Amino acid sequence: MRYVGSLLRLTLQSLRARPAAALSAAFFMFANNLVFFVTWAIYFANFSALKGWRIEDVALLAGIVVWAYGVAVFFAGGVRTLARTIVDGGLDAHLGRPRHPLPSLLLGRPIASGLGDMASALPFWLWLGQRSVADLPLLLLVATAAAVILGSAIAIMQCLVFWWPRAVGFCEHLYEMFVMVTYYPQHAYGFGARVLLLTVFPAALIGFLPAEAIRRHSALLVAAVMAAAAIYAGLALAVFNLGLRRYASGNRFVDLR
Repeated sequence: MRYVGSLLRLTLQSLRARPAAALSAAFFMFANNLVFFVTWAIYFANFSALKGWRIEDVALLAGIVVWAYGVAVFFAGGVRTLARTIVDGGLDAHLGRPRHPLPSLLLGRPIASGLGDMASALPFWLWLGQRSVADLPLLLLVATAAAVILGSAIAIMQCLVFWWPRAVGFCEHLYEMFVMVTYYPQHAYGFGARVLLLTVFPAALIGFLPAEAIRRHSALLVAAVMAAAAIYAGLALAVFNLGLRRYASGNRFVDLR
């Protein structure tokens, strides 16, 4: 835990190198998230509800997703380039350290725009979602658990390159599709799609289920989100360790000869 704490301190200290760039990236992401929500505002200006959800409920879901994404890419920004790091040989530098390589691969590489995502969660919850300040502790709890699920799911996708080294582009497309689906209420899909989105492709666990936990004030759903965070974190670690057994070298000589 001291090692992880040290990596997180490096994450925060790295922002001091280029504070203006970090703040501008955060500001533009904040604005981008609010502009993106205009699409939903137009929809609900013409339709009163979506399968029982009103605009306040969609704002609640959007706030959870942007917080989850912001936490994941700011504190564990290395997850976004994990596949490329493995394929290009960047993993080799982490294997000689006296700790498991995954924390140093993920932490210490902050994406500053994640701060804008986290900041934009507050107007989604308190203004557009019409939630009270008293709801914030529970919102932060389930949204941070959703961040763990999101980061774990992305890490699992990126680990595909251990078995398919040329799949870096595919991993990126899979990631983009995954993140996009999380922004939409999944109860509008059919039963089979919802089962898939709650298991193999856990987009519903990141936005929809945490939002339902808040909407229903359900301790059972909150516990389900927390359990899912622990399960997917363990699964990501297991998949990485399994892939690591197949890893021989990041040297690209074999690809280029």
